[in-house]
Amino acid sequence: NCGQCYELKFVDRVHPEGNWGGAHPDLVGKSMVVQVTNIGYDVSGEHSFDIQIPGAGQGIFTNGCTAQFAGFSTGDFDCDNNYGGCSDKAGCARLPEVLRKPCEWRYDWYRWLTEEGRSNNPYVDFRRVRCPEELTRISGSVSLDDAEYPPVDVAAYA
Repeated sequence: NCGQCYELKFVDRVHPEGNWGGAHPDLVGKSMVVQVTNIGYDVSGEHSFDIQIPGAGQGIFTNGCTAQFAGFSTGDFDCDNNYGGCSDKAGCARLPEVLRKPCEWRYDWYRWLTEEGRSNNPYVDFRRVRCPEELTRISGSVSLDDAEYPPVDVAAYA
């Protein structure tokens, strides 16, 4: 699936085992477009999208950030919590400057763990879409069948 893009639409549903997680009420109905960049072998589940957000935990793969950003320890990239990452917005200050605003996005737009733990592994409806240039310019990756999928109006996500 590398290089493929998906539109994720956050839905009002919580995890049945313990009534946890799901999308924050302010997030329900919002959409975002993501591009698949890795397989995430440490993530399992039907229709899982592991959104890579600075400060949100590195999972099992902890070498990438320290290789890219000299002078930082592996714990600086997830507040010493590989699964879940920084527990509050203040933890974003540990990250390199270029990653701080994306880390803060997790609390401001995504609404991480507010409203009784919402936006912790939220459910989404999803569909394959044509990758917007704004993503392919960064990744350098375009799926061979990309033109077969509907384009998205990037301005609609602003």
